Amino acid sequence: MENLFSNKTYASIAVVVAIFVGFFIYHQYGPLPATLNLAVPFTDQAPTGNWDRNEDCEEASITMANAFLNGNHDTTLPSDVALTYITSLKNWEAANIGYNANTGAYATSSMAEGAFGITVRQIANYTENDLKRALADGHVVLLPINAQLLGNTTYLNGGPLYHMIVVRGYNTSGFIVNDPGTTDGNSNAYSFATLHNAAADWNNSAKIMDSTIKIALVLSK
Repeated sequence: MENLFSNKTYASIAVVVAIFVGFFIYHQYGPLPATLNLAVPFTDQAPTGNWDRNEDCEEASITMANAFLNGNHDTTLPSDVALTYITSLKNWEAANIGYNANTGAYATSSMAEGAFGITVRQIANYTENDLKRALADGHVVLLPINAQLLGNTTYLNGGPLYHMIVVRGYNTSGFIVNDPGTTDGNSNAYSFATLHNAAADWNNSAKIMDSTIKIALVLSK
C-alpha cells in the first residue's frame, strides 16, 4: 500500500513537471504574433524644448516604459508630466550614483528599479527572438546603442555616441522604437541587423563605448 501510494505520488509529480516543461517550451519557442506594437507613450528627452547639453535619453526611456507599465497608453506624454518624471530620475541618480550623464546598462537598471520599482531583466547577446518574445509578453525593452550607427538622418551630422532607445514592437520589416533623441522619434523603424550593429554599452570607468557588449533591458512590473 505504501509503495502504491508512493508510485501514485511520483506519477503525479511527473505529470506536473511535464506540464510545466511543456508550458516553458511553448512559452520560449511557441508561435509569436506576426506583428506587435505596444502602446508606449512617447516623449523626447527635452520635453520643454531645451536641447542644450541634454543627455537625458536614459531617463526619458525609463519614463516612457514606466508610463506604459502603469497603464498609460496615450500616444504622447504631456511635457510637464514627462519633465516631472525625468527630473525625479535625475534626483535619484544624484543621490544614489552621483552622476546622470551616460548611465550604462547596469546603472540604468538600478535607476529603473530604485526610483520606480520596475523589474529589469538583462539579456546579454540578445537575439531577434529574445526581443520579440519579451514584447509579446507585454514587456518594454530598452537598448543602449551608438546612435551614429542607426542611419537616422537626424544623426547624420553627429548625434549621440551613447544613446538609449525604447523598443515597443515589431512587424515584418523590423522593430518599432521610441527614440527620445529627436522630436520625430515616435515609432521609428529599424531592422534587427541595424539595431544589433549599433548596440553597445557605456563603460563609465574608461569613458568609452564598448561595442562588444550587446545587452537588452527588459522592463516589467
